[in-house]
Amino acid sequence: MKKLPTEKAEKGMVIGKAVCASDGSVMLTPGTVINEYHLKQLSSSQIKYVEIIETDSEVVHKLFSAAENEFTRLEIALTIKSIFREITLSSQLNKGTIKRTVDNMLRMVLKDRAVLLHLTEVRELDTYIFGHSLNVCMLSLILGLFLKLKRGKLKNLGIAALLHDVGRARIPRHILYKPSPLTVEEFAEVKKHSAYGCEIIKECGHLPEEVTLAVLQHHERLDGSGYPGGLRGDEIGLFARILAVADVFDALLADRPFRQAFFPHQAVDIIINSSGQFDPEVLRVFIENVAIYPVGSVVSLNTGETGIVVDVNKGQQTRPVIRVMYDSNDIKIQSIIEIDLSKNPDTFITRVLREEQVENIIG
Repeated sequence: MKKLPTEKAEKGMVIGKAVCASDGSVMLTPGTVINEYHLKQLSSSQIKYVEIIETDSEVVHKLFSAAENEFTRLEIALTIKSIFREITLSSQLNKGTIKRTVDNMLRMVLKDRAVLLHLTEVRELDTYIFGHSLNVCMLSLILGLFLKLKRGKLKNLGIAALLHDVGRARIPRHILYKPSPLTVEEFAEVKKHSAYGCEIIKECGHLPEEVTLAVLQHHERLDGSGYPGGLRGDEIGLFARILAVADVFDALLADRPFRQAFFPHQAVDIIINSSGQFDPEVLRVFIENVAIYPVGSVVSLNTGETGIVVDVNKGQQTRPVIRVMYDSNDIKIQSIIEIDLSKNPDTFITRVLREEQVENIIG
C-alpha cells in the first residue's frame, strides 16, 4: 500500500485501509474505488492521508463496474425463497430462475468480495435452510474466486452451492425441525438429503454433472468420515470440497433447536481443528481471505465495550482492529482508542450488532 496526502487522491484509485471520520465512523472501506463523490467527501473532511492499493486501476474499475445493475441482497433472498417454496411444493426446479439468481450473486461478489460477510442479515427473513443456502452460495463464490476458478466454473459452483440442501425438502418436517438431538435412525434419514438432492437435480435436467456431483458429495470428508459414500481424498470433487467448508462455517454461525450459535472465531477454530476433514488449499484460502468481521461492523467485546471494525489483520481474520466507541456502561468515549485484537489475546468479539441494537446504544 502507498500513503498519499488526501489532496493527491484521484478517481480510480483503490482504498487500502479504512478511512474514518472524526466521530469514528467508517467513511470509505478497503477496496473502495474512488469516484468524484468520494473526492468531495475527502476534500470536506479533516483527513490528511489515505492509504492506496498500488494496482491497475483500469482492471479494478472494470471488475467493480460489472455489477452496476445487480439485484439487491434482499431481492436475491426473496428469489431464493420462491425457489425453495417451489421445491417444497413440487420437487421441481426452474433452471432459468436459478441461473439468473446465481448470475446476480456472482456480480455482487465481483463488485465487493466482502458482500458475503454480512452473514447474519438474511436469517431474519425466513427459515434456516433458505438463509443458509444463500450464505453458502455467497461464501462458495468468494472461495472459488480466490481459488482462481474461471467464470463458467464459478457459475456452476454457485448453482451447486445454492442447491446443496434441496434434498432436505424430502426429509419429514418432524425430523428436520426436531428441537432435541436426533436419534440414530433420524440422523440416518437426514443423511439421505444429499442423495435426495442429487435426484431432484437430475429430474430438473440439463444442469451440469459437476453440479449434481457436488450436491451429492458436499458432506464427504477427505479422511473418509463423511457421507453418503465415505469417499476419501481425490475421490471428492473440488466443488464439494469448497461447499464442505462454506456449509460447515455458516451452519456453526446459526442458532439451532439443540444448540446456540457459535461466535465466528469459534466456528473458524472448530473447522481448523477438524484435522484431515477439509481440503488444505480451500482451508488456507478461507482462513487467509475471508474477513469474518468486515470493516464497518459494529461489535461488542468481552470487556463490555462497543466498537467499530476499522481494519482486518491478514491471516488473522478473527482478530481485527477495533476503534472503541462506547465503554462498558454504554458511555461514548471522546478520545480515539484502537485495540488490535491480534496483539491482545484476552480480548475478543462476542457479537456483531444489528442496526437497531446500535441505535439503542446511541439512544
